[in-house]
Amino acid sequence: MRTPRRQVDPAAPGRTAGEAVAVLLAGGVVVYPSDTVYGLLCRADHRDAVERIRRMKGSPPTKPFILLVDGPEMAGRMADTTDPEIRAILAQRWPGRLTVVLPALAGCPRWACADDGTIALRHPADPLSGMLLRGVRQPLASTSANLAGGEPALHPDGIPTSLLDKADLILDAGHLPPSSPSTVIRLLRGQT
Repeated sequence: MRTPRRQVDPAAPGRTAGEAVAVLLAGGVVVYPSDTVYGLLCRADHRDAVERIRRMKGSPPTKPFILLVDGPEMAGRMADTTDPEIRAILAQRWPGRLTVVLPALAGCPRWACADDGTIALRHPADPLSGMLLRGVRQPLASTSANLAGGEPALHPDGIPTSLLDKADLILDAGHLPPSSPSTVIRLLRGQT
């Protein structure tokens, strides 16, 4: 069976976002145009879906995912964001292309964390990601839509067919403009 493909305008996703939310809520995997490259997306709290993406990509079990959140409140359910300096950084740089690595809290899905007990969080600014996060109301595990070690794709044609065939829905926005990846900073007290 061929994976459904829907055309989407990331700036005005409309009903297409609703279809993607339904797939995500059911534990599915969506190929989507992020604000940087094409990515794979699933609910972070759905272990089977996270492991499915890991197998699809051929990623090692120790490779953590970035969790997309819809702001500091959702981030605070996953990681310790109580430090005033961390809150100030998030207030200044979110939403946007900043990924922060923080100590994970007990409620954070361990299968999405790094071996050192940290989690990478990002609050994207694009309307499509925002609609998906508000619709699912849970953090979303995100990774680029390429095989482990491969180059990220700016167009669906650059995504390996094996990934497209194993996804539950493809959101196709055509060619994405070239962009830089998100900046990643580790915000860990007492560690370098």
